[in-house]
Amino acid sequence: MQTLKYRSDRPNRRTTLADVARAAGVSIATVSRVLNNKTNIPIAPATIRKIREAATRLEYHPNLIARALATQRTSTIALFTKEMVDPHFVQMIQPVEAALRKRGYHLALCSETAGVLAEGRVDGAILLANPNAREDLFKGLSLPVIYVWGGPGPCPGCVSWDDAEGMAMAVRYLVNLGHRRIAGLFGDYPDNGSRSPKVEGYRRAISQAGYEPNDWFGCFTDDQFENGYLITRQRLAGRRDWTAIVARNDYLALGALRALREAGVSVPEQVSVVGYNDTEMARFADPPLTSVLTPIAEAGALAAIHLVDSIENRRTSVQGMGLPMTITERMSCAIAER
Repeated sequence: MQTLKYRSDRPNRRTTLADVARAAGVSIATVSRVLNNKTNIPIAPATIRKIREAATRLEYHPNLIARALATQRTSTIALFTKEMVDPHFVQMIQPVEAALRKRGYHLALCSETAGVLAEGRVDGAILLANPNAREDLFKGLSLPVIYVWGGPGPCPGCVSWDDAEGMAMAVRYLVNLGHRRIAGLFGDYPDNGSRSPKVEGYRRAISQAGYEPNDWFGCFTDDQFENGYLITRQRLAGRRDWTAIVARNDYLALGALRALREAGVSVPEQVSVVGYNDTEMARFADPPLTSVLTPIAEAGALAAIHLVDSIENRRTSVQGMGLPMTITERMSCAIAER
């Protein structure tokens, strides 16, 4: 039996809601509710499935301009960050896009600017940033904004994890392996890193264990991999009075691994190394890098869900929440030499 497709023979004709409704045997209003993810009126799962199958078969695509005019919404969410190519940030993109797509929204990646919000091109924004540093930028705008960041939380309008606790967790992990002299590789933080949550967490955990901090900073280059390499190589030129390194991120840790290898220092037999963020590159390091897993993918998806809920409930504030962290153990750490 031939399947009828309710489409005109006219070339380039756009499939309409009416076409989908006829194919599915339901009303246009029901099709609209399903395809726009409106759940305020119960619809049978079989009907929802039939409508979505018809829309796919007929290659239905919504007229976004018409929808925006009718609803006064763009159905677009902006994701702002300075770090477009950072592997840590990239882990967040797909979960955010998937969460938004399920709700009928689109994702726009943006460098950090308030212009996109002020001009009404998006319905809301997710920022990978410290809310305390950016609150003035969005003051006076009526659109909802939610922050994703590694600060102490939960805080209003944030989905967060605690980088201070994450770094303290890494230090405690090394202490439990018997390490007493643990270096903190922090790279090129401004103001010597004194206000960094990760530096604070490192110093707190070292102090609680009864040891002295040994934090490394340097401003050799903008390349963090090279920065980790150069700082570690400089420290290796003197007396090596440390048995472990905990790094601010995986880039710095990989640079340290290279410097140690070139100096003939065996990892993990002589020195243990822990990274941070557990990016894809940690799996392929030599040796594979133990790293603190920050929940950026989960945080991004939750931020998207809460932001859409805020938009559709006509609220501009978003409830905050904090997420836990874990350590991914690989092969770059061992029990300390005695």
